[in-house]
Amino acid sequence: MQIKERLIKEINELAPEDIMNVYELVLDMKKQKVSPSRGAIPAYRRVQEILKKCPGSLSDDINMMREDRI
Repeated sequence: MQIKERLIKEINELAPEDIMNVYELVLDMKKQKVSPSRGAIPAYRRVQEILKKCPGSLSDDINMMREDRI
């Protein structure tokens, strides 16, 4: 039996409210697959721009916080 058939069989056995949750999950997954527009700036680039304005080094701060826990 293929995975799609097995999935449909499992969905058919779910309660109506659970089916709604699966449906919402599928819609969310489809939204995530949409490719970003050509002019969009990747999120990591936006973070880099924001962090440029902060004094000091984020990696140094993280290392100091980790040392405090050790």
